[in-house]
Amino acid sequence: MTAKFDADEFTAALAEPRQVARATDASAAPAAPATSDEWQQREESKLKLISARVKLKLMRDRTEALKDALERFRAQRDAMRA
Repeated sequence: MTAKFDADEFTAALAEPRQVARATDASAAPAAPATSDEWQQREESKLKLISARVKLKLMRDRTEALKDALERFRAQRDAMRA
């Protein structure tokens, strides 16, 4: 699975839930019914967050694969020298 990594999108997606939590904590007023635009923005935010998490998982998996490949390379190199 290939996904293009956009650092700005990733940072914004991770920061957004924190901003919502702070705004919720700061206002004790009851929430008004969500408009269609607000609902759409929340849904888009959820999708961005999920996408960011998937990309982070892909980066972690790729990092692990590269570490394993490096270890195999070093083992083969050491075996050839011996």
